[in-house]
Amino acid sequence: MTLKNNSLGINSILIAISTSLISIILHESAHYLIAEYFNLNPELHHNYVRPLIEPSEKQLMLIALAGPTFSLIIGIIILFISIKLIKPSLMKLFLLWFGMSNILNFLGYMLIAPFIKDGDTGRVFDYFKIPFFISIIIAVITFIITKKLFQYLSKEFIFYKNAELFDKKENQKQLLIFPIIFLIFGVSLLNLPIAVWFSLLPTVFVPMTYLSTLRSYKKTELMDAEVTINNISTSLLILTTITIIIFRNLI
Repeated sequence: MTLKNNSLGINSILIAISTSLISIILHESAHYLIAEYFNLNPELHHNYVRPLIEPSEKQLMLIALAGPTFSLIIGIIILFISIKLIKPSLMKLFLLWFGMSNILNFLGYMLIAPFIKDGDTGRVFDYFKIPFFISIIIAVITFIITKKLFQYLSKEFIFYKNAELFDKKENQKQLLIFPIIFLIFGVSLLNLPIAVWFSLLPTVFVPMTYLSTLRSYKKTELMDAEVTINNISTSLLILTTITIIIFRNLI
């Protein structure tokens, strides 16, 4: 296969990496802004925020709450724009991944809340003394919602193909399989070094959520797609490069 026919896959990988990193930066920035509001002299790192002044329990809870809450809000807004307002294009695909990535920055923390007390939602649950069995129920409900949502979003990938001659198996590789692999390994490597071990859990396991999208895409009875992506976007290359540089300089 020629490089040109791999353009959908390369663009998809660039989109997945850049949107994931931007989502993480925004998530941590939300923590940072609340800590700054409380005059805690915070340091913004690429996967955590460290207040140099000891926060109170309530301040710590509000700082922890800020990240997932902001991720959820921005994710809903971006997904709505992508699905409802943008015609099939590379921009629509970018916004789709961006919205999904932000949503996962919320749902992922809800899933691990019962087990990781020092995580964002773990701290919130601990502050409000939410019983363990209730947090387990919330995690199970979140899992079901996550699975259903990302299965539903598979229909937003049906517009794209990698060449004029439609090949569903090749499209699913380039649209989802390659980006998922790069997200798991690439973003995990970019997150090193880590302050605490559990900070790698989202980058390793959360991208696996997209497997629900992949399975639903496989089940679609597609015969063709309306948009052919046959050029590697220079803008995406530049954006991804800049995003990686910014992300790594937040260590």
